[in-house]
Amino acid sequence: MLLLILSVLEDDQRNLVEKIYKENYQDFLRVAMQITGSTADAEEAVSSALLKISLNILKISHLTCPEMKAFCVTIVKNCSYDVLRKSSRIIPDSDEALSKMDSSIQGPEHQMLDKEKSKSLLKMIEVLSSDEKVLLELRYTYEMKYSEIARMLSISEEVAKKKGQRIIGKLRKQYEENSDEYDF
Repeated sequence: MLLLILSVLEDDQRNLVEKIYKENYQDFLRVAMQITGSTADAEEAVSSALLKISLNILKISHLTCPEMKAFCVTIVKNCSYDVLRKSSRIIPDSDEALSKMDSSIQGPEHQMLDKEKSKSLLKMIEVLSSDEKVLLELRYTYEMKYSEIARMLSISEEVAKKKGQRIIGKLRKQYEENSDEYDF
């Protein structure tokens, strides 16, 4: 199927798909492995993602390099979840599972506080740019090292670290400015 789609694409579009594949395959595979936990499932997810990337190459080609990579990683992530759903092995979100466990131990007042903390954190994250959100997701959701993030976003490791520090500083400042609203 992928070969059929590639044959229909123009040369520059086909070259872009090949470039995305060659430069990011290992990163895509690692992200898919973290989600699926299986090499076979991860490879299936990456293959599916490459098909979707090929189908959407016109949209993708207009993005900047970091945006393009982030967009493609999102496609890989979604395809990985699709593979899990198909095999009926989807695992509940760890935060969701933990909150369900905690709710049986804690009283309703703790449950309410936890819910409010989550809402407040989401509000603070909403004001971040898409690039900042991508960096946070890679660092804290996928627990990637700054060297890996730097390679994925085509920036230096030092720049990735500085950006990460600035984002955390920005969130901390926002928290302090609104401490009465986020007071727990």
